Amino acid sequence: MNGSIRQRSKGTWQLRYDGPPDGTGKRRFVSETVRGNKKDAERVLRERLASIENGGYVAKDKETVAQYMQRWLQTYAATNTTIRTQEGYKGNVDRYIVPSIGGIVIQNLTGRHIQTMYGQMLDRGLSARTALHVHRVLREALGHGVKWGILTRNVADATTPPRPDNSQADMWDAETIDQFLVAAEGSRFRNVYHLAVLTGMRRSELAGLKWDHVDLVNGRLSVIATLQRIIGQGLVAGQPKTPRSRRSIALASDAIELLHSLRGRQIEQRLDFGELWMNSGYVFTQEGGKPINPPSVSKDFASIVRKAELPHLTFHGLRHAHATLALTAGINPKIVSERLGHSNIAVTMDTYSHVLPGMQEAAAQAVEDLLARARINRLDTA
Repeated sequence: MNGSIRQRSKGTWQLRYDGPPDGTGKRRFVSETVRGNKKDAERVLRERLASIENGGYVAKDKETVAQYMQRWLQTYAATNTTIRTQEGYKGNVDRYIVPSIGGIVIQNLTGRHIQTMYGQMLDRGLSARTALHVHRVLREALGHGVKWGILTRNVADATTPPRPDNSQADMWDAETIDQFLVAAEGSRFRNVYHLAVLTGMRRSELAGLKWDHVDLVNGRLSVIATLQRIIGQGLVAGQPKTPRSRRSIALASDAIELLHSLRGRQIEQRLDFGELWMNSGYVFTQEGGKPINPPSVSKDFASIVRKAELPHLTFHGLRHAHATLALTAGINPKIVSERLGHSNIAVTMDTYSHVLPGMQEAAAQAVEDLLARARINRLDTA
């Protein structure tokens, strides 16, 4: 079975290959345009030839949303995201997207179809947050369709997903975080909590952090690995949630001091344990050097919150607290998005929309203050 690739223009490639046999048994010649780089075109061609070979080929103009989403899960999600993220994607696709719009030909999908799906989800009693999660999965999948040349535009961008009422969500301010850290004194995971607040890292990222990923001289750490407990598999080391989750995070003085202190204590423990020490290389370890168990972190966190009678919050809420404090302090949302490792800034804006009105007011006041100072300086020098 033959196929070829020819560049038509910058970022545009033409695929030519023998299609599946028609009703008479003859193969028809197929020509298809793909957007992206040459590797994208080569990957699409391999997929087309493989699907023809195994009998799963669907003509581009007949592929349904369900078929496309399944292909996206098998090609992109399976190779670029963690096992847990794949499970989340598949759950949203199987439970919500396919039953609602799965039968629509992907080329005919419109924003109206998607918007109707969101309305139906709310009518069934599902939360706005669930609908927003579905929107993010669908938007990401259709975005790859545009990149691969299957779609001309991402119709999910033309929709308005339901917005959770984040203003009523449990959120800790700086004072409450300080109260929690005081209450956490004596906890074996206290340093995990503190670094989570200072960096906004996910639980799996903190558990998977190794000393090789930390540069205390230049004050940076690299998020390039995760560690999480998978049912039936135990502790599993893996890759960050998405390609954008692989990132470098700047550290300020408190974080650097925390890590210096932690490294010193770990060296002392290593000397105490001698040959019994497990040199796992992880920053956060149990006694003896074994890596920490992520679910135990969340369980301990919940226990401290309950005993200290603090407002309800999950461990993941520390990540939200980091982002909210940074945005409230006037940090550019793009920088916050990069620190959190969000797939794009739209995720950051969706999640922390409750912070933006205050930022708008602060920006307006800052502009007026600058102009007022300039006017005063002009009058003083007149």
